[in-house]
Amino acid sequence: MDAASQERRVRISRIAGRYLVFDIDDVVYIRRHHGICAVLTGTMPQNPTQNLFLSLPVELQADEARLLVDKGVGYIADELAEHMAQLTAADDSARKAYLQHLKQQRRHAQQVLDEERAKAQAMHLEKRKAAAASKAKALPPTSSSSEPSSSSSTTSTLEPEDSLFDPSPAPAAAAAPRPKQTPLPGITPTTSTALLPSATASSTPAVADTPAPSPPSYPLYRYLNARGYYTTPGLRFGGDFSVYPGDPFRYHAHYLANSYGWHDEIPLLDLVTSGRLGTAVKKSFLFGAAVEGASEPGGGGAGVGGGDGKAGVRVFCVEWAGM
Repeated sequence: MDAASQERRVRISRIAGRYLVFDIDDVVYIRRHHGICAVLTGTMPQNPTQNLFLSLPVELQADEARLLVDKGVGYIADELAEHMAQLTAADDSARKAYLQHLKQQRRHAQQVLDEERAKAQAMHLEKRKAAAASKAKALPPTSSSSEPSSSSSTTSTLEPEDSLFDPSPAPAAAAAPRPKQTPLPGITPTTSTALLPSATASSTPAVADTPAPSPPSYPLYRYLNARGYYTTPGLRFGGDFSVYPGDPFRYHAHYLANSYGWHDEIPLLDLVTSGRLGTAVKKSFLFGAAVEGASEPGGGGAGVGGGDGKAGVRVFCVEWAGM
């Protein structure tokens, strides 16, 4: 891990009780270095009504937000209070700087569009040249006696058609007047870091003091994350987590995990139904709880499938076998 990654602090925006990350660089960082996938929840500005391909921001589970705060690589910001404070205190210079930042983003977007348009035009021109060359090779050769007449007839016949596909520009008189300055495209910023410059500093006490959530399933989640497992919400499989041995882009889930309290009574029916359901979807059913009085939820040396009593969390697996 490089020095830039060690100094990065991910801004976790708390909005209406949800924990969101808007910066794409932060999303890549927490997935690559901390095994946190999160869930895409945003819609695309170009097609906001579709729901097959979602975009930024990503929503963190409460367990994931708490883990980043405990590791010291993230902080939770109350977006409503922070934005209201910054907008109230902003002066004219700050507003002008933010508008200038948006203009720079629009200029960059226009430059990218111009480059893509130039590449597309060059590709179409190459295709037309290749088609013309192949057509010229396919024409039969003409005799020398009929060459003058055929050339004159070809010229007279194809001259109007050739003028339609002539790549040379039209005369200035016939060309429509183009505007001197093309309006910049409209963009939708994904973050408000330019509007809130102080929120990106690692020494901001106002946002760093925002309390982190403490969900009951956090000890089990931290236990799995500390051992290199990736987790996603397990609702579609009937559990708290779907547990992967690596990035979900490369692996299928190996476990269906549920979290319990140390003194919770686990009904036998829950073990049967979860065990059979996990086996039906080709996964083992994993359940665990934090050891009462353990100071470090993610510590210890117990592996998946049992514990030695010294770990902060003890876990067990149930897999249905043939009768």
